[in-house]
Amino acid sequence: MFHDVNVVRKEMRTTVAIDRVWDAWTDPDRLCQWFTDKVRGWPGVGSTLSLTWEKFGFTVDYKIAEMVPRKKLVLKTRLSGVGTQVLTVELGRRAPETILSLSESGPENHKSDPLESGVDSGWAMALGVLKLYLEQHYTEKRKSFLAMLPAQFTYDHLRAFTLTPEGQREWLAVSGHFPNQVGEKFELEMVGGQKMSGEVLVITHHEILVRWDEVNGYLEFKSFPLSGDQKGLCIRGAGFDISDERCEQIEEICKETLVRLFAALAGPAPTPAS
Repeated sequence: MFHDVNVVRKEMRTTVAIDRVWDAWTDPDRLCQWFTDKVRGWPGVGSTLSLTWEKFGFTVDYKIAEMVPRKKLVLKTRLSGVGTQVLTVELGRRAPETILSLSESGPENHKSDPLESGVDSGWAMALGVLKLYLEQHYTEKRKSFLAMLPAQFTYDHLRAFTLTPEGQREWLAVSGHFPNQVGEKFELEMVGGQKMSGEVLVITHHEILVRWDEVNGYLEFKSFPLSGDQKGLCIRGAGFDISDERCEQIEEICKETLVRLFAALAGPAPTPAS
């Protein structure tokens, strides 16, 4: 029996048709445009889909346990030393919206809190990227960029730097800021002169997803537990139909930005403006 604390449930609503959402989950080429970097295998009950995140350096092998076209998909994977994890995706239609319901269940011997482990936040962020892809970039090809460092910090301390104008001024923006409300538009100038404008798409316990118009894509500010007291501090994103040169340029900007955030986290939390 699965432990209640290890069941994550999420919902996503979109105005696109069920067929498009279903294809985004079951077509290997589509999966690579919003979720993973590489997919091996072909979706069918009893078969295995191997999903690889190349820049993170890991692969998850999902066994397809159940598949009802345009309605339900159940994937299972065996986590070494932990047990079986079950991912269920269900689709429904309530005009004018398609509703996606997702649940991920973990075994009883895996006691981590989904909030602290990053599982809850991770799925909220992934579904935010999926919604953006479905509604704005479905015919385009994604190119990803990533910067990551190990660091020691608390999520409360991190939020002081990512969700306040004073905090963002220490590492991200020389003018402007992105707000701490989903759906809010923003414009800012990054350190180094790069412009960033768009919309806040997702804010979770400790992560943020924004649409980034200048790269025709999105940017994620992510963090997750590593070994011991360390956490991964990560800036990840993608541009759709952008050049390799532009993608490399943005990745360098992300690396420089992440180093500044890393340094800022070593100091005290910023003082809010009065």
